[in-house]
Amino acid sequence: MKIYVVDIDGTICNNTFGEYEKAKPFLERIQYINFLFNQGNYIKYFTARGSTTRTDWRTTTESQLKEWGALYHELILGKPEGDFFLDDKAFNCNQWFFQDFTLDNKVSLLSDDIQIIQNSFKRNIETFLLISKDIDFQTKIIEISESIKKAIRKGGKVIFAGNGGSFSDAQHIAAEFVARFNHERVPLPSLTLGTNTSIQSAIGNDYGFDFIFSRELEAIHNKSDIFIAITTSGNSRNIINAVEKAKELGLIFYILTGKTGGTLQKYNENLLKIPSESTDTIQQQHILVGHIICQLVEKDYLTN
Repeated sequence: MKIYVVDIDGTICNNTFGEYEKAKPFLERIQYINFLFNQGNYIKYFTARGSTTRTDWRTTTESQLKEWGALYHELILGKPEGDFFLDDKAFNCNQWFFQDFTLDNKVSLLSDDIQIIQNSFKRNIETFLLISKDIDFQTKIIEISESIKKAIRKGGKVIFAGNGGSFSDAQHIAAEFVARFNHERVPLPSLTLGTNTSIQSAIGNDYGFDFIFSRELEAIHNKSDIFIAITTSGNSRNIINAVEKAKELGLIFYILTGKTGGTLQKYNENLLKIPSESTDTIQQQHILVGHIICQLVEKDYLTN
């Protein structure tokens, strides 16, 4: 159970600036708050009516709430305590998720589910805003893109690697290079380590899972290739081994990772770090970065 503290004027009815008897209700908002009431939450309505004129508006306000069909536990003339404050003077009044809600609809709206959705949006928006203002971050994206262009011009290819969701992201970005991203152009050479399951199984069986990427990289590379590892934590042993192998082979390499860089932090000059510790947020920003890199590289290969 949560305590919802809801201002009246400007939040569940229009603001009449002292002529409170003329207030018109926002019925959809009231119906949504009624839903919260019926879900077992504690509803407090409050108002500052009469706080400066010393006029007692309680009777009028109670009558209006009854007429509007508002369900509540307390009506307070003043500022009460609560978990959520909805007030037209506060930031969250017009930002609040007032569902387009009628008593007759069939929608089952669970407040916990809405909170999960909004928290996910909030996490990703905050991270996006951080990188959208970070010139060093954006400069690193350009550096990676230019390195890819140089590798391709020299006859090299872009080799990606990752585990789990990052494995899927690696394949996704490689596919954008080979097929196309936004425009018609020549196919660009790219692949993802681990996509041949027989090779992966053989190396895993004979040498161990920690070497599935590094051994394949050693087998297929040429000196002009560029290697891009994707790891949210920076701690995956098979990715660490692949990065170390790329360095040993003299390949240009970069690492897309999370906030700390993990064990791979020692390669700081080669890192592009998403400023988040949330795995799903890091992965979502990785695919955004991958798309931007594709766009920057692709524009040099457009056909007339």
